[in-house]
Amino acid sequence: MISPCENHFLHQLRAGTSSAYELLYTAYFPTIAHLVKQNKGNDRDAEDLFQETVIVLLEKIRQPDFALTSSLKTYLYAIARNRWLKRLRDEKLVTTDNETYLATLQDESTLPSTESSDDNPAEQVHQWMNQITGNCQRVLTSVYFSAEPLDSLMQTMGWKNRHTANNQKYKCIQQIKRIATNQKGAA
Repeated sequence: MISPCENHFLHQLRAGTSSAYELLYTAYFPTIAHLVKQNKGNDRDAEDLFQETVIVLLEKIRQPDFALTSSLKTYLYAIARNRWLKRLRDEKLVTTDNETYLATLQDESTLPSTESSDDNPAEQVHQWMNQITGNCQRVLTSVYFSAEPLDSLMQTMGWKNRHTANNQKYKCIQQIKRIATNQKGAA
């Protein structure tokens, strides 16, 4: 739930009040700048990313069905993080094995054996991913391996609102936890 203070602040942003923009920059830019600088970026990148993030925020808050379900800082950070990771992937500054990972999900003959999975945590996660439903594989792969924004996944999967998307993500995480707990209990 969003605080009355944040609600008032969002109202000021919708109205285009310049003091709201100044406060937005003062309060949240340092967090975004830190994210960028810690991940192969510089001051100019941070400024650009912050502007992109603010534009996304303004587009979202002007939608009639917009509902902030986290703190504004968390929301802005999530937007910035997803956009920055996408930029790094696009510029090949970060390597991802997403295509390889997705390809191995399709081919069960490449599954790691149970014996060797204890030695390699990535193989263990891969094994657990192959034991959950196909829908959950899609959700978790999109959110955690491809850094796809939840709103985008929500549209892809045909969910009606963000609450449903968060519930589905939670249920998928619980599937993984149950499998992990059962395997550790059996060992």
